Formats: sequence, C-alpha cells, structure tokens
Amino acid sequence: MAKQEMTAVAEVAPADTREAAGALYPVLLDLRGWECAVFGGGPMAEAKVRGLMEAGARVTVIAEELTRELRELAEEGQIGWERREPRPSDLAFFRLAIGALEDRRGNAEFAAEAERLGVLFNAVDDPAHCRFLMPSVHRQGDLIVAVSTSGKCPALAVRLRERFGRQLGPHYGRFLELAGELRARIARAVPEFEARRRLWYELVDSPALEQFERGQPEAARATVDGLIEQAEGRAAHGSGG
Repeated sequence: MAKQEMTAVAEVAPADTREAAGALYPVLLDLRGWECAVFGGGPMAEAKVRGLMEAGARVTVIAEELTRELRELAEEGQIGWERREPRPSDLAFFRLAIGALEDRRGNAEFAAEAERLGVLFNAVDDPAHCRFLMPSVHRQGDLIVAVSTSGKCPALAVRLRERFGRQLGPHYGRFLELAGELRARIARAVPEFEARRRLWYELVDSPALEQFERGQPEAARATVDGLIEQAEGRAAHGSGG
C-alpha cells in the first residue's frame, strides 16, 4: 500500500534577469546515483539534504560545522561530509550543487564556476544565482505534484501544495501501483499507439480510482482488467480501438 508522503521544499525565485515565467522549463530529474553537493551545514542545508536523499542522490555536505541532524547522517554514513569551507573548485566533482551558505557574498563566484562547468546550481534565497527552481512538492506514492510561483510568492506555492495534498488521497498512489504493474501487459496487448493512449484514458476515467478510494481494490482491479480485455479484443480484430 502506498504511503502518503508530504515534502515541502522552499521555492527559490528565478534570476532577476529572467523576464517571463515562460522561459522556465519544468522538469523532474532522476537523481539516483548522482553526486550532489550541499554547501553549508546549517538549518537551510537540512531541507536540501533531505530532498536530495529522498530522490536517491549521493550527497556530500561541505561545511565547517553541521546541525545535529546532519552530523548524525554523516556519522551513520548516509551522507559524506568534508569539514571545511566550500570552494568554487569543488563544483568540478558534482553534477548538481546547492549553496546554502549564510553569507551569500560568494554565490556569484560559485554560480559563475557552475556555468563554466555545466553543473546545475541553486543558491538558496539568492535568485540572481539560481539555474533551477525548487518548487513546493506533494508526493503520494508515485504521484508527484510540484507547484511553483516562479519565485513571486513561495507561500502561495506551499498553500496550493497543501490543498492538492488534501484532495489527492492514498488511492491515487494505489492506482499508480496497479498501473505500473500493467504497463508491460498493455504494451503487448495493444501495440498501436493511439489505441493504447485511448485505453489509458479509459482506465483513468473509469470507476477504478473511486473504487480504490472506497477501499475496494479487488473491484478496481476487475474494472481495469475488463477494460484491458476489451482493448485486447479490439486490437485482435484490427479495429485499433
């Protein structure tokens, strides 16, 4: 059963020189196995480290001192810790880095070096030196809803994430678990793309989600199986849906 997980990540504004939110390209990164750095070991760094760890990144914190939570993670071997001041040259060893330094005066140098190296860099609460934004995020199993106000009003992003969290219950996660199990079967049974896309919309619009919400997983699976069998029959007869 999918467990509900709520993650609030502070939203950071885009660069001051960016004129329109249309310039932003929303994307979800697969950070599994990526070497990622957090510069700084204070409270700002904690949330960033947690978010990176949840995404499966290999996290190294570079800071002279750590909060108690970060120190425990380092002692347990869950994160790396280099006990010193971070340097722009450190960026060469990472694919993504977050600057969570109390003193922002060095962010320009870090950002410039990140641009030179092609490293994704975010300076917390320093919009002029961010290459990417960190939205407010709601997770429900494999469902991810990320909300951004392009840095104009992070509090609104958090409130919207909370609203979506109340509306999108655990049944969405359970539906996605079933969908994940069935993807290979559907691909084999309905090889034609348009017919397969039509089937997916039929599944999403079917009573299956409501049946999961009412605690009727067997009925939901029966609903889904019936729709797949119908699509298989159409495909076998060459109707394409």
